[in-house]
Amino acid sequence: MIATLRHALLDREVHPTYYVLRAWPVAIVPTLGIATIASIIAQLAGADYLFHESQWGNLFEMSSAMLLLQIVIVAPILETLLMAPLLALFVRVLPQRRYAVLASASVWAILHSLSAPIWGVCIFWTFVVFSTAFLVWREVSLLHALGVTAAIHALNNALAGLGLAFS
Repeated sequence: MIATLRHALLDREVHPTYYVLRAWPVAIVPTLGIATIASIIAQLAGADYLFHESQWGNLFEMSSAMLLLQIVIVAPILETLLMAPLLALFVRVLPQRRYAVLASASVWAILHSLSAPIWGVCIFWTFVVFSTAFLVWREVSLLHALGVTAAIHALNNALAGLGLAFS
């Protein structure tokens, strides 16, 4: 299984579109599992408020179309653009690329936790995938890295955004 995951994320010998479609399930499936387990634990601990929509601030005060635009288009592009220099720094100062990936995912988990504490736990793995994809495709070009990473992120957020917009 680990070999399959490594192949899915580290093989850039495929068309970028195929890579995106192959990497997206690697990002979303474990994340959905993590979120489900976190939700069950929160409910059992009497902390189900961590998943209440009040944790998301004014996110629900905008139209569904605006919410989807921000979640599916704006956030993936902006966060990928911000991820680029962060990963460059981590690759430069950390001894191995895997540490750079974990450091990047940790930073993004912490930043997302500032909006809703449980969010960081749920999206840590997703940002491991995004950071890995960025570094893999950065070896081809910066444009490839930005495009592939933002596309995986957009697909990931599309699923979440549809759930939020129509809840």
